[in-house]
Amino acid sequence: MRQSRASRGIDPAGIFSTLARIVCAVALCVGALTLAGCTDGGAGCSVAFEASSSSATEAVGTSVPAEKLAGVPAERQAGGQDGLPATGNGPDATGSLDAGQPMAADETLLVRFLDVGQGDAALITCGGQSLLIDGGPSSASSMVYSVLDRLGVTHLDYIVATHPDADHCGGIAGALNYADCGRFYCSVTEHDTKTFKSIVKYLGATPITVPACGDAFALGGAEVRFVGPVSPTRDTNNGSLVCLLTYGDTRFLFTGDAEVESEQAMVSMGAELDADVLKVGHHGSDSSSCAAFIEAVSPDYAVISVGKNGYGHPVPEVVQRLQRSGATTLRTDELGTITIESDGTSLQVTSTKDLITR
Repeated sequence: MRQSRASRGIDPAGIFSTLARIVCAVALCVGALTLAGCTDGGAGCSVAFEASSSSATEAVGTSVPAEKLAGVPAERQAGGQDGLPATGNGPDATGSLDAGQPMAADETLLVRFLDVGQGDAALITCGGQSLLIDGGPSSASSMVYSVLDRLGVTHLDYIVATHPDADHCGGIAGALNYADCGRFYCSVTEHDTKTFKSIVKYLGATPITVPACGDAFALGGAEVRFVGPVSPTRDTNNGSLVCLLTYGDTRFLFTGDAEVESEQAMVSMGAELDADVLKVGHHGSDSSSCAAFIEAVSPDYAVISVGKNGYGHPVPEVVQRLQRSGATTLRTDELGTITIESDGTSLQVTSTKDLITR
């Protein structure tokens, strides 16, 4: 069985200054509890969301209009249950870009890859702070709303919309309908779709920030750093924000729908990519996950967020490439919501449908 970087005692390259202040973490074992997820049109948890083109956004950072591209994946909501540990959240964050808070001895990081069907959504909590990376399709709005309600997350310190495609940002409206947002990041500040205008409406006075490559913020004792894209582009997929989440000796890489062009650029520029967990780009499409990128990341776990689709996602070639690299592939369409807990040293992986072991 392949051991994790942490258990092998190998420090990932380029660990940031956060790690100099790490204290010994106490390993916690968290059982998988069950939260009933909302299916499409599910009684008792359906929330109505309206699109509005009248709400304006105060742009912070560079204004980067997106080019509207054809072929946005169809939106759907997967049925079934979503198992989520019931935890509360502490004080609100200020939304500061300052990173590098010390890791508390009793602190733990929880990363939940939500089963939103054909789309991406990850809810991350650490030290009483919360981050949502993407929200799945619009049909997942009620499910995202229900998850936040179940966990008592009434304030999202950060939301990262990796890019404006509907299968990634549609369900963010559900999150904003339940919780307020401290800081909102996106690859663009405007996009001519009903889905994006709905997000703008629910953001209200919260501005959209387009981060620069290298920008970072603290999430409890963890650090989130934007490592891509390394160059401007008008293609929404290759413009996806790529986030490296570091907590102690453990690292997670979130890639949105970044394709080979963006992956190769990050590798060529020497971006910090080495990670224990990779959120696989573009749902396992053959447009992403090139060999050089997977080698640079060298993940122990590769999470594929995918649902029933007509695109063939994930393609067998990508799955085989990941497995040949030594990664254990985890699919939300097979496992449901996947939860990975880190104590800063080791990882524990559970899911709605099964306990995953290496």
